[in-house]
Amino acid sequence: TLYFATNGDRWDRSDNWLLTANHCTWYGVDCNTDDEVTRLDIRSNNVDGTLPKELGNLSKLTSLDFGGNSLRGLIGSEIGQ
Repeated sequence: TLYFATNGDRWDRSDNWLLTANHCTWYGVDCNTDDEVTRLDIRSNNVDGTLPKELGNLSKLTSLDFGGNSLRGLIGSEIGQ
């Protein structure tokens, strides 16, 4: 969802994002031992668009860095909870 909502085909780096590979191998994504996303770091990557509400589903997220991109929208209070 993040990829399509933010024009992922124009990102500078999007390694593995459209492959069937485990999401923990995607560029900028770190996971814990249970394959739950704990960190998203896709700063300065030409990410442009509206943040999807589904980001709030990342209950184990502890670090988020989208700096240096052109994003709109709110980060829900439920993120990381």
